[in-house]
Amino acid sequence: MYLSTTPTSLLCFRYPKLSDNVDADVCVIGGGVSGLTTAHLLAKAGKRVVVLESRVIGSGITGRSLGDMTVWHTGLFSSLERYTSTNQRQQVIDSNVEAINFVESVVKSENINCGFTRVPAYLLPAGAEPVPGDSSDPRSSSSSSSKERQGERLLRQELEACKAAGLDVNMVDLQGLSGIDHAVQLPESATLNPIEYVQGLAAAITGKYGGRIYESTRMRKVDSNKKIIYTMEGFKVDASQAYVNATAAPSTSNLVDSAAHVLALHGKQHVRRRYVVALKVPKFSGFKPTVYYDTAEPPHTAMLVPGKQTSDTGYHDLLVVAGEAHDQGKRPSEYGEPLANLEAWARAKWPRAGERLYAWSYQYFQTAEDLGLYGRDPTITASKAAYVATGDCGRIMSSGTLAGNVIASQLLGWPAGQLYKNIYSPSRKLRGLPGLPAWSPRYFKNTIQSALDMLLPLPRFVKAAGDIENLAAGEGCIINSGPLALRKVAVYKDDRGEVHKFSGLCPHLGCLLQWNPEEKEWNCPCHGSCFDKEGQNIAGPATIDMTRLDK
Repeated sequence: MYLSTTPTSLLCFRYPKLSDNVDADVCVIGGGVSGLTTAHLLAKAGKRVVVLESRVIGSGITGRSLGDMTVWHTGLFSSLERYTSTNQRQQVIDSNVEAINFVESVVKSENINCGFTRVPAYLLPAGAEPVPGDSSDPRSSSSSSSKERQGERLLRQELEACKAAGLDVNMVDLQGLSGIDHAVQLPESATLNPIEYVQGLAAAITGKYGGRIYESTRMRKVDSNKKIIYTMEGFKVDASQAYVNATAAPSTSNLVDSAAHVLALHGKQHVRRRYVVALKVPKFSGFKPTVYYDTAEPPHTAMLVPGKQTSDTGYHDLLVVAGEAHDQGKRPSEYGEPLANLEAWARAKWPRAGERLYAWSYQYFQTAEDLGLYGRDPTITASKAAYVATGDCGRIMSSGTLAGNVIASQLLGWPAGQLYKNIYSPSRKLRGLPGLPAWSPRYFKNTIQSALDMLLPLPRFVKAAGDIENLAAGEGCIINSGPLALRKVAVYKDDRGEVHKFSGLCPHLGCLLQWNPEEKEWNCPCHGSCFDKEGQNIAGPATIDMTRLDK
C-alpha cells in the first residue's frame, strides 16, 4: 500500500548505479530500515559510508511493512518467559522503547515528513472468526466458544507476563469493536510511512553527512578477509573497516559460504510470509488512530492510516490489517484464500469497513527465540569485520531500527553495542542444549521437505510436462521432467501465452523453488530467496538469477 500511495518522486531512482571502484570505511549492503539506520549513525559519526541497494531505497520488505512500532513484544512475553530471565525481558522492553524514541528524534532532527505519530495500542483476545462464504455465525458453535475461552485465558496470561516483565499494562473495557468486550491496553505505539522515513534517512546520509548511496546495484560476492564487496558488473567497494549485510537474509558469495551460513545463521530462523489488506473507510467515520494486536496464531495487526483525496477512491482513510502468515514456499495448491480470510477477520471486528483498495504480502524471518540477530557475523567463513542484521520476526521497523543502533554502536564503541549484545547476538545461546546454537526446528522441517521434493517425483497435483498447455496465462508451476520424472523445471506462461522455462532449483543452495500464486513470483522455502516471474533475483540470500532452460 505504501508502495502504491507514496509520492512518485520518492519511488523513482534518486541515486546513481555504481559504475566505478570506490573506497569506504564501511560498506552497508541493503537500503532498508536496518541498513540505512546503520549508515545514518556511522556517517553522522564521521565514517565514510557506502550503501549498496539492488533496487530502489525502501522498495523491499521495509516498504511493504505496516510502519508500526510497539514497546510490547509482539511474540508474547508469556512465550518469551520460557528461555529468558526477567532482566532479559526488561532489556527487550528497554530496546523497544529506545527504538521508538530514536525514530522520533531522527524525524525531528532531520526534518523527515513521514507522518510519525504516537498512538494508543491494544492487545485483543484471539477468538472464533468467520469463514469466507459461510453465512452462519461461527461463534455459535461449541468449538468456537472453546476457542474464545482459550483466547481469554491467553490474554490474561499475557497481561500477567507483561506486568512481570515491567510493562505498564491494564485490562480495559473496549467499545466499538464487534464481539470484543475488553482488551489489554499497551503503552503507546507509533506509526509512520516507512518509505518516506527511509527516504528521509537516505537524504540525510547523502546531503548532510557525506555518505554515498548506489541504487540498482546488486552485490555478487564478498572477499571477507580483504573486506571487498563485488557487484554484478564487477565493480568493487573496498571497505577498510567493516561491511554490514543488511539484506534481511544475509547474501552469500559461494557454495562454501552458503553452507557455512546454514549452520551459523540460516538454521536459526525460518522464512514466513504475511498478508496485508487495506480497506476503505470514510473520513470522520469514528475510526480512531490506534494499533490493535491480538493473541491469535498467526497473529493479526490492524491500524488506521490517513488517506488522501484521489480521483479513483475519493477522500478516505484506510484500515490496514495484516495476518494469515505461513511458512514461505508452500505448494500453490496449499495457499487457500489468505486475503479473503484476512478481510473476513477485519470485517468481523469493523463491520463498517468499506471495499478493499490494496492487498500485498511480505516475507519476514522468524528466529527460534523470537528475537532478532544483530551484530558480528558468527559464520566461520566471515571475518571479524562482517556484521549482519537478520531475524526481524515480523517487527520490521522496530527490529530494523534496533539492528542499526546495535551494529553502529558496536562499530563505534558506544555502550549500547554491549548493552544488548547477549540478547540480540547472532551467536547467542538462550535456549536448547548447552553449547549448541538455538537452531530452528521449522527451518530443518522445511528444508528436509524441500529436499525430498527435489529428489523424488512430485505428486500428481504438481503439474506434469504434458499439462503446460493447460497452464493459465500469468501463472507458473513446477513440473516433473527427464528420466524417472526426477528433474524439476519451473515454468511460467506470460500474458501472450509464451512459455518460459527455468531450473526449479534455487541458485543459492539448490532447494526446490515454489510458485507463489498471490505475488506471481518464485519463492525458496529454505532460506528466503525470491525471484520474479521471469526468474530475476529480487531477494537474497541468492545473488544471481534462476537458470534459464529455454535459451
